[in-house]
Amino acid sequence: MQKGIKIRLYPNKEQINKMNSFFGCRRYVYNYFLDYSTSNKDYSYYSWSKELTSLKQKEDTSFLKEVDKFVLQNSLKDLKTSYNNFFIDIKKEFKSKKGFNKPKYVSKKNTYQSFRTNYTNNNIEILSKHIKLPKLGLIKCKYHYSFNDVKIISVTVTRTPSNKYYASIIHEVDINPLVKTNKEVGIDVGVRNLVTTSDNVIYVNPLKLDKIEKKITRLQRRISKTKIDSSNRKKLRIKKAKIEEHKVNIINDYIHKITSSLIKEYDTLYIEDLNIKELITKQVVKRNKRKLISTCIGRLIKVLEYKAKMYDKQIHKIDRYYPSSKTCSRCNNTYEVKDSRIYQCPYCSLKIDRDYNASLNILHYGQNHN
Repeated sequence: MQKGIKIRLYPNKEQINKMNSFFGCRRYVYNYFLDYSTSNKDYSYYSWSKELTSLKQKEDTSFLKEVDKFVLQNSLKDLKTSYNNFFIDIKKEFKSKKGFNKPKYVSKKNTYQSFRTNYTNNNIEILSKHIKLPKLGLIKCKYHYSFNDVKIISVTVTRTPSNKYYASIIHEVDINPLVKTNKEVGIDVGVRNLVTTSDNVIYVNPLKLDKIEKKITRLQRRISKTKIDSSNRKKLRIKKAKIEEHKVNIINDYIHKITSSLIKEYDTLYIEDLNIKELITKQVVKRNKRKLISTCIGRLIKVLEYKAKMYDKQIHKIDRYYPSSKTCSRCNNTYEVKDSRIYQCPYCSLKIDRDYNASLNILHYGQNHN
């Protein structure tokens, strides 16, 4: 199975200049062939590859020769993937309020810049304190993972808004299966508590994030009062970017701990097929928290599905329109409780936490319909 590991890079000035050149060339090729495909109505990766070869021979674009060939080829593949997704959306007649997800030009002003290279003939090596990348040489790095006898597939180098550099290493890995527990669980995902299980285990949303969100809001106000392109504005933006990256790290760490605990404990997991935007809209959530909660829930479900596949566990999504929070987990009668965290059934007098009641209903529904 393929797995990704992210490590921190510490390039020197010369390597930073080369990386910036790689970012620029990757961006140039993507935008050039987006324009080329639109003008010529040609969406073939093979014809793009031929055109790229001739493009390298031209005097005004000969700078492309200085870049690792895989960076340019992967730029074409990324564009092809964008077009494929676009055409799939059309076939499915899926249309958002903003229209189809048509490929867009990549801007130099994008806060994140990246390029991807592939492993071949030992062109990528991971040493104790360095990583060797094509046409970049040995780059100082920091990681806490054993790469002994690892089969590397590709490496994506990313520059974050705070000017930090990372390498995401995709490699083949043999997964040691977890011990089977034969246990099942219903999982209720929500706004107040991120996760409530049918075993009445609760994972609240991280409290640290509230303080971090307030810091980000204050910084954004200060940024909006500064002059455009001023040095003070740039400093504040980098400061804000560092705090935002810290927030993402907290979310990722917390979610990995939750999902690891659930995957180790249970063999079968039942969860609602959520419409996250709809869930947050229905709840009374402050505007500045909506994106945060949406990020937490979306990330949680994605990581849970990834780990379940990795460790051969089963995830079943139940009907999103099943009234799990309105149904009594004891007598199965439906009664809507408004503005209360306690579910009190008027039919059988059950008094129970609303989220816990929902998780029990999710478990029962999943067991009866799978």
